Amino acid sequence: MERHIETLEAIRKIPKLKLGIFILLLISLPFLFPLSFIHYIILIFFFTALTAAWNMISGFGGQLSLGHSAFFAVGAYTSTLLYIYFGLSPWIGMVIGAFLALPTAFLIGYPTFRLRGAYFVLATLALAEVIRRLLVYFRGLTKGSVGITLPFTGDPRLLQFPSEKGYYYLFLFLALLVIFVGWKLRYSRMGYFFLAIREEQDAAEALGVNPKRYKMIALLISAFITAITGSIYAQWACYIDPDAVCSIELSVQIALAGIVGGMGTVWGPFAGATILVLSQGVGLTLTGGVVGGVYMLYGVLLIIAILIRPQGVIGLFEEAYKILTKPLSGKLTTHVDP
Repeated sequence: MERHIETLEAIRKIPKLKLGIFILLLISLPFLFPLSFIHYIILIFFFTALTAAWNMISGFGGQLSLGHSAFFAVGAYTSTLLYIYFGLSPWIGMVIGAFLALPTAFLIGYPTFRLRGAYFVLATLALAEVIRRLLVYFRGLTKGSVGITLPFTGDPRLLQFPSEKGYYYLFLFLALLVIFVGWKLRYSRMGYFFLAIREEQDAAEALGVNPKRYKMIALLISAFITAITGSIYAQWACYIDPDAVCSIELSVQIALAGIVGGMGTVWGPFAGATILVLSQGVGLTLTGGVVGGVYMLYGVLLIIAILIRPQGVIGLFEEAYKILTKPLSGKLTTHVDP
């Protein structure tokens, strides 16, 4: 019996072992592949962080956002403007931008969470468009549609690195951190409140759960992380403009990755971000660089996800894992009894 119990415990440790091997593989990739390939991996980590943050309000909280680029722009422009005009390190500006995203999220969430229906979706769309137009209008400060070019120093103290490897590890750390936060949140007491609110808000409210409070918490966490990602992106790209960091296109890309990957799941954002980046590369290749062709491919992916796999592609991996481990777990459980 003891031997079989030890075997069962070893089997239970397999997922953690695989996760550790997977992380070690990600750490070693920059030394195994050329930088052109690493650039695409960075994009996957970048969209993973954004999608995992979006997932906290739209997946866990059940409130679809199509204007998350607003918080992204707040972070990107705050850290950039503080660096350009006041010489403040983007590491500090990143934190300030993240905290500025909190009242922005509160102003949009407080009135809409008191209502039912599509008000939050429309409000987030409007918020992103308002911020984009403000960034264009105050051209004396933001350079308007011309955008702001940041001087490249390669100094890590200014959130810049001399090669793509530095950004690779920074975005890898950010993506893993956000996924970890999402995992802790999903399986916490608050996470079950989110699930109850998403599935049946009236029943959750009858049991003493405050839907407005927990939706607001999810939105604030999501906005905070999204703003941090925006600040890092600004230093990585060394250029920002309203159409790049506060566009409906960016918001739709984030939502698309979340829906295709699996809303409300922990690893769905990573799966969705991978599919999104790969579809971008394939779409641009097949259409000869025509952006409209990429949008068409986005639409096809979204239709397939909604009609065929509404739970997202991450469900395929979960189902396959259950099928493969079910016979083994059944044999082990039969031997555990004395």
